[in-house]
Amino acid sequence: MSENRPTENVGHMSLDQARSLFTGPNAGSAGPTAGLVNKLLARSVEVPPIRFISLNGLVPYKEAQELQLKLVELRAHDLIPDTILFLEHTPVITRGRGLQFTGEPRPRHMPAPPLIPEGMDFVESERGGDLTYHGPGQLVIYPICKLDGKGFGPNHDIGGFLRTLESLIIAELAERGLSAETRPNATGVWIGDKKIASIGIAVRKWVTYHGIAINCTNDLKPFFLISPCGFAPEVMTKMDELVTQPENWRADFEQRLVRRIQMQSP
Repeated sequence: MSENRPTENVGHMSLDQARSLFTGPNAGSAGPTAGLVNKLLARSVEVPPIRFISLNGLVPYKEAQELQLKLVELRAHDLIPDTILFLEHTPVITRGRGLQFTGEPRPRHMPAPPLIPEGMDFVESERGGDLTYHGPGQLVIYPICKLDGKGFGPNHDIGGFLRTLESLIIAELAERGLSAETRPNATGVWIGDKKIASIGIAVRKWVTYHGIAINCTNDLKPFFLISPCGFAPEVMTKMDELVTQPENWRADFEQRLVRRIQMQSP
């Protein structure tokens, strides 16, 4: 797990603090309330028109799912602005809705590991894509963005939003001297024949959730338990195999991405 030093323009909180934003008599009710919104706004940092939240420590995948769904409801009702979460997960293998269509015959899902190692979870996810791994040292970015063309997300254009996420990471890697690219029918970011960032989103009420996983300092061995998004595990790479990472790599990466997202937003 990285040392999560304070990052300018990013609100920091623990998962318990984030969860507490939605406790009380109205928690879990069908409609979001102004009280919940006020608690959220008090604990995060807004850089108009986007709010950034960095969750401290390691966050279990299911609990991040729950938090995202609550934020999606708030965003759908225009009670919060576009909100971007930064976090690292406890070790987990997730399975999305299925492999990306390439025009060639192949199964919708690759085989899941018959045995999940102790200390690792397996979770079904609403996102696009198939099997992947998340764990400490991997920066995960969950944009809760309304695709209305008024903020970070284009108007009702899911494919365009995916391309926006890819271009965001490609531009940031270029600043670090890394020439990254996209591939047809293979959503994500590649450096040569190696994949450094995986992207899979879900959309509900035209609000996005789930998002990007960038391999930074994480152990790549768990990818060998699966076929990550239909590829051989050997294709996966990480930042510290390619460039020297600062001690506070996560805070540095978050701040750089915040500035870049601001530049791309209206």
